[in-house]
Amino acid sequence: MGIYAYNSLKDNIEIIISPDFAHRELKSPILRKLMWITSQRFIQFEKEDKIYTILISLSILIAGTILCWLNGFYSILLYFIELNQNSLENYYPFLISLSFILNFLLFFTIIEGLSRLFYKKKDNTVNFLISFGIIQFPMIFYLILHLILKILDLVGNNIFNFIDKIVLIIFQVWSLWLLSYSLCVNKGLKIENSLIISLILHYGGFTLILFILI
Repeated sequence: MGIYAYNSLKDNIEIIISPDFAHRELKSPILRKLMWITSQRFIQFEKEDKIYTILISLSILIAGTILCWLNGFYSILLYFIELNQNSLENYYPFLISLSFILNFLLFFTIIEGLSRLFYKKKDNTVNFLISFGIIQFPMIFYLILHLILKILDLVGNNIFNFIDKIVLIIFQVWSLWLLSYSLCVNKGLKIENSLIISLILHYGGFTLILFILI
């Protein structure tokens, strides 16, 4: 799978690094499928779609905030830490739910900072921010699924817990692709540079979670 993905990128490299690659025909089935699940219209939005993009991003933030509260989750990048019952009793529920919005702002600040620091990309900051909430869109699906498992009292089951983790990884990969695509079209980065930033953040978040849980 890794070799196939690499060959797909290599075959399409001239298209991918082009600023208008979103509108070009891709040779690879993998990339065509990735573009099919990419909100191209609202990530690389035109002026007439700006208000719709803002509304979609705000809706995602509101939905994420509510779902984090219902799940008892604290949000860190593309990860979620489940707080125990004592933690839920010691902290106000709305403070826990606000972690999704605070995480959104932190996530954006880090990504914007890395693109400026390493690649000197300072353009389109406002448009990047407006559409940034869409990157968290796949995580809404995960939060809904986890809430369903929680309501059905299946989270403690080993099989369903394993499925829950696999689904999280799948939606994280989807979010990382949306992030990479957004960096390409909004910040003008090459796809390989976008993937580097995305993976740095992802593994950085994973490392942070490990330190928190130890």
